[in-house]
Amino acid sequence: MTVKRLEEMVTTIQDFDYLGEKYFSHWVDKGREEGRAEGEIDSILTVLDARGLEISDEARERIRRCEDLSQLSTWVRRAATVASADDLFT
Repeated sequence: MTVKRLEEMVTTIQDFDYLGEKYFSHWVDKGREEGRAEGEIDSILTVLDARGLEISDEARERIRRCEDLSQLSTWVRRAATVASADDLFT
């Protein structure tokens, strides 16, 4: 392989990295946020289940639909102490 070809390859990789960062970073960040939300949702449901609390279909659906990480974090903490799953929302 020639030096010129190696230089072309390095330039192509650098261009790809730049374009990827410029155009796809939003999607990567969004994917991370969605993953964090899914983890919080799983944590809430796991804690409620481990405590033996019944989770109504309505409560389960409300928890699963939530995308607000701050709200989910609050619900995770509440899940450890509430008397019922519906008390998460008060």
